[in-house]
Amino acid sequence: MEEILIFAKIHLTEIKLYFFYGFFFSSFFTPIAIYLGRKFGIVDRLSRKGERNKINERPFPRTGGLSIYLSFVLIFLIIGNFSRQIVGIVIGSSIIFFGMMLDDKKGLSVLQKFSIQFTGAFVVIMTGTAFKAITNPFGDDMLRLGWIGIVFTVIWIVGITNAVNIIDGLDGLAAGVVMISSISISLVAMFKGNLSLSLLLFGISGTLVAFLIYNFHPARIILGDSGSELLGFLLAVISVAGAYKTATLLSIAVPLFTLGIPITEVFTSILRRLKAGNSPFKYDTEHIHYMLLRKGWSQRKIAIMYYFVTFFLSAIGLYIAFGVR
Repeated sequence: MEEILIFAKIHLTEIKLYFFYGFFFSSFFTPIAIYLGRKFGIVDRLSRKGERNKINERPFPRTGGLSIYLSFVLIFLIIGNFSRQIVGIVIGSSIIFFGMMLDDKKGLSVLQKFSIQFTGAFVVIMTGTAFKAITNPFGDDMLRLGWIGIVFTVIWIVGITNAVNIIDGLDGLAAGVVMISSISISLVAMFKGNLSLSLLLFGISGTLVAFLIYNFHPARIILGDSGSELLGFLLAVISVAGAYKTATLLSIAVPLFTLGIPITEVFTSILRRLKAGNSPFKYDTEHIHYMLLRKGWSQRKIAIMYYFVTFFLSAIGLYIAFGVR
């Protein structure tokens, strides 16, 4: 942890500045996103047969992703790191955002959505972001992963992208969890001395703090698939980028724990649907947050509980990554 404290002390002004950049950009773009969502009819409509189940009593603009994306791009431009890897992350994120905007507006099939996600994942892999090695438990060297690392990278990115989307079912839920996760994963980037990734993550966390002003219950706007999948994609890719040239297990401990809730939701959802004889991709409202809602918990109470659990899991991940050495 000493490395993180030294890094934070040296770059404290920049860290605070980029958090403020994210907050300012999101504060500016979110009202615009609300207006555009209503104007062009990109709203979270009531459920129709065969569509994703909704619990909202009235339609919301589902253009929150627009605010997140524009803020993210501006932060990237201000950082000014145009390395092949960072540019690849931006291009891959853009593919996810624009592809899922089509889903928010018109609705896409499961196959079409997966095609977009896999395309974004392969773009970042082709530009240098992939799991390349893992610590050898029987020695001090690193085991090269080769094509297995590429397969695992694709599974990780697509899995986390969908995991964050799954918990975007209640006001403020996904945005708050990702905000806490961004700060936690930024500590890994600080430990590695990666200034660009750490500033990018602090900018994202500032963006989400401002967005939550509009998204916390009662929400005036929701992330939509373009927002939730963009955030999941960014966290997944940046955590892989943070593992570059280092012990993969060490770097993955933090995102694995801090995203424990959405990851758990993915596995339980797949098992539940298969057990019921349904497709693992069939939408339902049997997720943990929906079950708590039916038991009488308020959306605010559920969101705050998720925040505390995410913070606790993040602390465990950070302790494993940096405390046990």
